[in-house]
Amino acid sequence: VVSTQSTGSSGINAEYGGGARRGEVTYTFDGEILTLTLGEGGTSIRWNGFNGVQIITPPNRRTCGLCGNNNMKQDDEFLSRWVGRVKETYTFISSWQLPQNRECYNNEVEVTVTQEAKEKCSELFFNPYMLKCQDKLPVEKYEIACGRAVTTSTYEGWRAECNVLQSYVLECETQGLNLRRWREETKLRNS
Repeated sequence: VVSTQSTGSSGINAEYGGGARRGEVTYTFDGEILTLTLGEGGTSIRWNGFNGVQIITPPNRRTCGLCGNNNMKQDDEFLSRWVGRVKETYTFISSWQLPQNRECYNNEVEVTVTQEAKEKCSELFFNPYMLKCQDKLPVEKYEIACGRAVTTSTYEGWRAECNVLQSYVLECETQGLNLRRWREETKLRNS
């Protein structure tokens, strides 16, 4: 059960759930990221308006499924819905999909990243402004994803590297860093 109440042009408040799980839903929009917050000090959902979503839960909030169990132990993650712990990302994600007549698309195809893509992504992730996050969040997986995205992108006017870097920035911000000027500092302002 969700009931909403307009609070003017800047947001809405909504009540959700029933019984002991009632709470207020609020949102903020900073011009780039829409953040929904469930209850005071509760779970937040951050969305970049395109392809990046983050779900942030308090350390004491129990979770399951794609979110893991939130116990701060990485050695017991990747628990599939049906067969226990798995090693492959695709197997883990697919086990939690909603029942359908078809499988999720397996995007683990072999991609040979071009030298141009490697250089473009390296320039972004090793930009002096971005370096302040690398002590808290290693960049290697993001740099690989960036190279794959740039190499395989076929959309005109869309810069694939921008979306991967934005995902990295969102994760850095959950580590307490302020990287609000990442677009200006990396010269991705018009992306």
